[in-house]
Amino acid sequence: MSVRTRLLATTLTLAAALVAAPAALVPGAQALPDSPSGRSVADTDGLVRAPEGRPQASIGDLTAPAGYVESEFFLSGEADSYSEVGEWGPDGKWEAEVDRADVPFTTRLIVNRPEDPRRFNGTVWVEWLNVSTGADVAPSFVQARDRILASGAAWVGVSAQRAGVEAAKRNDPRYEPLEITSDAFSYDIYAQAGRAVRKQAAEMLDGLRPRKVIASGESQSAFRLTTYVNALHRADRVFDGFLIHSRYAPSAPLAEDGFFGDYSPTIRTDVGVPVFQLQTEGDLGNWESVRQPNRGKVHTWEVAGSAHADVHTVESTLGKETTPEGVAWLMGCDKPVNDFPFRHAANAAYAAMDRWVTFGIRPPAAKPIEIVDNVIQRDRDGNAKGGVRLPDLDVPVATHSGLGNSSTEAGNFICGLFGTTKRFTTERLSELYPTRHSYVTAYTVRTMLAAARGHMTWSDAHAAIAAVRKAPLPR
Repeated sequence: MSVRTRLLATTLTLAAALVAAPAALVPGAQALPDSPSGRSVADTDGLVRAPEGRPQASIGDLTAPAGYVESEFFLSGEADSYSEVGEWGPDGKWEAEVDRADVPFTTRLIVNRPEDPRRFNGTVWVEWLNVSTGADVAPSFVQARDRILASGAAWVGVSAQRAGVEAAKRNDPRYEPLEITSDAFSYDIYAQAGRAVRKQAAEMLDGLRPRKVIASGESQSAFRLTTYVNALHRADRVFDGFLIHSRYAPSAPLAEDGFFGDYSPTIRTDVGVPVFQLQTEGDLGNWESVRQPNRGKVHTWEVAGSAHADVHTVESTLGKETTPEGVAWLMGCDKPVNDFPFRHAANAAYAAMDRWVTFGIRPPAAKPIEIVDNVIQRDRDGNAKGGVRLPDLDVPVATHSGLGNSSTEAGNFICGLFGTTKRFTTERLSELYPTRHSYVTAYTVRTMLAAARGHMTWSDAHAAIAAVRKAPLPR
């Protein structure tokens, strides 16, 4: 691994995770059913404030500007692992049973809550922290943080997997009490964290009263949420909804190890709570096998032009702006990495999911990305057809793809997650936009249309238009 790749991996591992705030559930809050083992959160050893220090893996200074308070807690208890019951099929209507019970664990929760209680909108997002880099990171929070913070929601990041707590322990002695013996217990640990948000908000959220608790997770965490939704949610009933971000097609195993289990299921149609699947263009390998209509409690967006990870992912980690070429150099990628503003779609998805769970208003629909025989169909400029379409794709100055990148070093898979951005030639730009005014006008119209459709927030739309009006047309 090159120095550049090690630098990025270290940055993602040590710097990219989350912000947090005080939280605990209020006495008398919504009653919850017990888990499949009959355990409730009251059976945990407890929730205690973590030793003083900045939560390891926090991303930049995200709290002060938005009026948020960050805090961290250790949650201890006993967790169960599960095994399959009966034959698991592609419809996701799965059942599971406890196969090992009452194994002690101690994990950590990072909490980010509004400093002013009057700003709290009643929603708590509970993100399953991603450990694909070998430590906890919060990719969903990175992409949708603007909406989460602007809305007045609280956010909780959960270290549900062994790699996350082990990395924290290696890098900071105050995490020494943390212990997760196996990822087989991750499902129950995550559920107990959700229960703690509900039942111990007086401590964890400094007295804020959660009305809705929504689960979220990206990539490896999304694989696990898929399995949790299909096999465990109907028994647990901890969460009011699930935002599953970048799940590709597979689900995760119930057993100890592995990213992918043996199944690529749809989301079960009798799930009972809203499930919003947010897919980037880069997540669509074998996706056709699990596509399902926007019906009942399941809804999906496929965002054209977007990659599994992008320039914004790295900028949030580094705390400064960079370029597609700069990220490519940093990671040792063959091509400039994807710079499409997927975060605008993520912000809109979080806003839509909050409305769906809180008010029962279904998210706006969008056509799927056009795929034929597992190949994404593209226009003359190489941009995908169909899907959720943001103005940067409908009024393009570049080809944005979730695919097509690779590393200059053998064995480095990370570049393949970052897709590509290739700027148009001067000739093509002149053909599309004879004047700067024609470009700004077209971009403004398409941005307003995307916001009206609900595929961008109005805040992002106004900011995008203002930026285009100030910037020169690339030539």
